[in-house]
Amino acid sequence: MTEAVTTAAGGPSTGPAPKVTLPREFWRVLRVWPDWLFGMFFSMGLGLATGAFLYWDPFGGRVRDPLTLIVTTVLTAVADASLTNQLAAEPEWAVRVLSAGGDPARMLRVRNQVLYVFEVGYAFGVAGLVILLTKDHHWVKHNWPIIAELPLAPIAAGNLASVLFPCPFMRLRHRLQATATWPRWGAYIGIPFALTSLGTLCVMAFPAWIEQRVEHSADRMHHRPGWLTGDNIHFATWLIAVPVLNLLIWAAALKTANALAHLRRRRLVDLMRKHTELAQSMENLSLWGAVKALPENLKEIPGEVRDAAVAEIAQVREFGGHLDRGLERALARQAARIRAKRAGEPAEPTGLSGLAGGLPTDLTPEPGTGAA
Repeated sequence: MTEAVTTAAGGPSTGPAPKVTLPREFWRVLRVWPDWLFGMFFSMGLGLATGAFLYWDPFGGRVRDPLTLIVTTVLTAVADASLTNQLAAEPEWAVRVLSAGGDPARMLRVRNQVLYVFEVGYAFGVAGLVILLTKDHHWVKHNWPIIAELPLAPIAAGNLASVLFPCPFMRLRHRLQATATWPRWGAYIGIPFALTSLGTLCVMAFPAWIEQRVEHSADRMHHRPGWLTGDNIHFATWLIAVPVLNLLIWAAALKTANALAHLRRRRLVDLMRKHTELAQSMENLSLWGAVKALPENLKEIPGEVRDAAVAEIAQVREFGGHLDRGLERALARQAARIRAKRAGEPAEPTGLSGLAGGLPTDLTPEPGTGAA
């Protein structure tokens, strides 16, 4: 049983909220060794296995291009690892901070920084391993910025997924028993994989096209400036433009996730508490025991999936209701402002005088809408 599960089972914490800073969080992670850290190491092993298969493909399609090996290996690892260190990865810690009024944006920002340190170290470690295998290091001079930027898009996708589909981390032996969490778990894993693939393609392909076009235009110049070299164009693209683009994407995802987390604060806390209670109530089976019990658990999936889907649809409808009521209030306030403005204007002798008499009755604010 993890520390998070054991502590959260006792109820909400009454102590002060933990101070969330990068040094404190890094030291806490290295001291506690939470379960998500082992999940991240497993994701990194999965990435290495993918790279090994591409390099030693027994079916004949072996990959020897260093950058292709590195990008595929790293993205396979970080697309999954970026999910392990987000808002709900440690339920007890997140409940304490959120219940005490902590800022979700700060929590996500600090955990993003911790995750980036781990993942960029992994990326350059994979690059060193590829250099040893391929005996080719000439590509490093021009491509090391690309390696440093690889984790940013998956981290941005993980921010949104951790708020839209929060799925607190659970050991695999417990996850195999908790069939009711499988739909959310699947969405939590699948959506960031898709977003990471699409986002990385856009972030990588567009700058490469820009770089190619700039080099082509520079080659056609009759008097090409001495500073407009191929190396300078490459570094301006990948060392300045692409990092700025990645940081903008990350900042936008963080801002959106923060707004959603503030909107869903109570739901997030309730979900994480129920999740830890569920993990504590399960049988203390070994991983092999959970695998052997899987056929029996599979029989319960149709009903539990139906119940989980109904619950998710109800939450979406409730969220949509909040948006509808907010839109109704905004329309009512705008209608009141327009009527007040037109009431102070002299009537114009035009054929459109009927429009100056007010808005249609269907935009009149209802009682209790909060119109000014």
